[in-house]
Amino acid sequence: MVASSAIALQRTRAAIAKGRKPKVEAPAAAPAFSQRPEADVVRLLLPVPVSVNAIYERHVGGGVRLSKAYSAWLSDAGWRLNVQRPGRVSGRYQLTLRMPEESGLDLDNSIKAVSDLMQLHGVVRNDRLASRIVLEWQSEQPVAMVEVVPFSPSNDSLIVRREA
Repeated sequence: MVASSAIALQRTRAAIAKGRKPKVEAPAAAPAFSQRPEADVVRLLLPVPVSVNAIYERHVGGGVRLSKAYSAWLSDAGWRLNVQRPGRVSGRYQLTLRMPEESGLDLDNSIKAVSDLMQLHGVVRNDRLASRIVLEWQSEQPVAMVEVVPFSPSNDSLIVRREA
């Protein structure tokens, strides 16, 4: 879905650069944030995401575009997400991503693709609303385990208190 949007944007920019009127295409049909039911917790099993280092690729003539690997992951992960029929989490949230140890990824390079997917499919309104992101290794399953819950600062158990 993102891939088709990115392609449409590239085509529009190319048409404008050549002095032509761009074609207006309808956006891809993705479940909107408002169409998902509100949920206290969203748990998903997704394919292991591509590294943030592999999201974009350079054009031979210059510029960058979404990589084929990332586009394929977005499509596969989007289908798997929709099959699980998740709800949505409004407002600030905590995202917990548990990656399989054998994935070979750096934990911090895996979060971008998952955050973008959550926003694209309406699980969260905007990935900028993430108040906390927890990254962990797991050996339970060979997939990425994702949990999204509303963030509550009053339940913040990770506050470090220094003694005077």
